[in-house]
Amino acid sequence: MTEGRVWKYEGTELAWLQERLGRTESGAGHVVSELVPSGFEAYVRIFHRFAATDGSGRTRTWKTWAEDAGISFHPELSHLTLPDEFRFPGEPMWQTEEGVLDGPSRQALARCLAGVTGAQSVCFAYDLAAVSWGEDEPLVRRSSLADLEAVRAEVADRVGEDGPEFWWPDDRSWVVTTDWDLLSTYVGCSVETAERILGDDGLEALPVTARTRVDWFADRPR
Repeated sequence: MTEGRVWKYEGTELAWLQERLGRTESGAGHVVSELVPSGFEAYVRIFHRFAATDGSGRTRTWKTWAEDAGISFHPELSHLTLPDEFRFPGEPMWQTEEGVLDGPSRQALARCLAGVTGAQSVCFAYDLAAVSWGEDEPLVRRSSLADLEAVRAEVADRVGEDGPEFWWPDDRSWVVTTDWDLLSTYVGCSVETAERILGDDGLEALPVTARTRVDWFADRPR
């Protein structure tokens, strides 16, 4: 997780969300409640797919890689725990992206959320990406859930092709967070919505709690 903010949120679409972020107790690393607002019934981690670097179009799930390596697949699994595999020295065989949920998973998540969102408008927000790209305030677009990809394309020249960092509907019944430098996306939602996400074959997901660690060293020995 990247730390440090260069603007205030008062008067922006992100004000309500930022007010509900943070942790209630000290501890190592970073936790879900620093990414996703408090107050939801359920929280889910969605793992970004690994893609082969050889141009074959193959993908690999975190669970499969972990099982192949004899490692437990669990909510705090770090990519650093997975064993290195190289095509040749210095060139990893598998890679996934920081700060952006892969396309197939993003589309599957949007389909899941559509079933509980209906015709509501959805906010798509860029926070740290907007800082990095020199914007004067968070960049927020309000549109329909079906317009997710169109919104991403529209703002790409202003904040890059990552994100959105946050999305939520008008009733704030769920929030999706893809942090700037993490390899997983986190969702706060109802139990019903969490069950939809966890049961979708197009998503690799596990239930988490507000206290689950999210940083790269979450399950690494100290």
